[in-house]
Amino acid sequence: MKCLFFVLLIAGGAYYLVWPNTYLSQDNISFLPKPLIRFYLEKMNTEYVNVTIDNDEKKLKYSDLGMTLDVDATMEQLRIKSLTGLIDTWIVSFSGYTLTHIEPVFIVNDNFDLLVSQNIPDTRVVEETFSYDKNNGVFVYSSQERGARLDRTDLRSKLVALNSFREKQILVNRIPETSYLEKKVQEVNNKLSTIYRLPIEIIIEGTNEIIEIGSQDILSLFGVEYSEDLRNVQFTVDKNSLSRFLATTPMRTISVDWASKKIKDTLVQRYDDGVITPVVLGIDTGPNTDGTLAKKYIEVDISQQKLYFFEGGEIFKSYSVSTGLGYATPTGKYKVRNKSPMGFSGIFNVWMPWWMAFDYRNDIGAYLGIHELPYKLIGGIKIYRFGNYIGTKKTGGCIALSPGDSKEVYDKSFIGMDIVIYP
Repeated sequence: MKCLFFVLLIAGGAYYLVWPNTYLSQDNISFLPKPLIRFYLEKMNTEYVNVTIDNDEKKLKYSDLGMTLDVDATMEQLRIKSLTGLIDTWIVSFSGYTLTHIEPVFIVNDNFDLLVSQNIPDTRVVEETFSYDKNNGVFVYSSQERGARLDRTDLRSKLVALNSFREKQILVNRIPETSYLEKKVQEVNNKLSTIYRLPIEIIIEGTNEIIEIGSQDILSLFGVEYSEDLRNVQFTVDKNSLSRFLATTPMRTISVDWASKKIKDTLVQRYDDGVITPVVLGIDTGPNTDGTLAKKYIEVDISQQKLYFFEGGEIFKSYSVSTGLGYATPTGKYKVRNKSPMGFSGIFNVWMPWWMAFDYRNDIGAYLGIHELPYKLIGGIKIYRFGNYIGTKKTGGCIALSPGDSKEVYDKSFIGMDIVIYP
């Protein structure tokens, strides 16, 4: 009887006490009474925890962060379901070969991150600025103090690992955060690096000759304009410097405006898409303007005997023309003043299809215009006065185009459209 009583006493004590080699989180709770463990677990839900961040201390309860320690679920891990299991557990535990780890069970609400932010606010960036370093072609970012957010994963894991047998103090860190502006500076600098990494190649049209604009020359010839938030970055051209650069190359006769446009277009393509392509330019060809005079306009270059039709900042097409010989075609800025599918010159007694007047000359008492090669009708047959002389100076001051070309220009033009004529 005494032996049975002794066995029951030992078994009851074993049920009542935590088995050997048992840890609650990091603390050894072997042989401690289970009611004492429950008492301390319940107390954890009401006690404050000292959370230290950057030398600042916050006193918080688990409930402040939307966390609750589930005492029953935690204690359930210490329950022995049978006498046989109890004896086996104690025998194995006393052998010293087995360690049992019990982790506190927490219920974490979905608003954990929100509550952490409310109780431990993130630090904000202070006085951030940026500037453009032209010598190196990059933007430089600086701030008096960078923004940082609390490492919520670290905080959560340390709160879960904390139990009532340890000092209720934990240290957590803030993670530096990159602000929108700093990210934008990095993004823009990455794009700019594609511009300066390789030289710009200019292929001289009709030849195998290539001119290179190296990285340092790109920096000296081109600059940037940008918005306050760096959402909009545009390239500028130092046309005086570009003119001096081109003067040392076979491209010295090309229009600086046109060359700067074509090169700038290449820079934009590199910046936007990372695509690196050469620029193709002719030695003596190309317009004088860069496509920005109007959304749609006509440029005529008398020295080249060329008409350039611009649309949307680009050349839609270029055409050979004939300008004035006996009476010089005037230079300057004009507009399409009137249009007619068929014009007639009383001075030369010729028909002028696809007529577009751009100027009235008092000295000859007539309009000058853009039109098709003029002709006379003799016996119903078109007779061109000098044959097809497009490409040479031959007109009486007008600008003549070949049949077909003239209708295309006429159809794409409108009254009031800009015309600019260069000598």
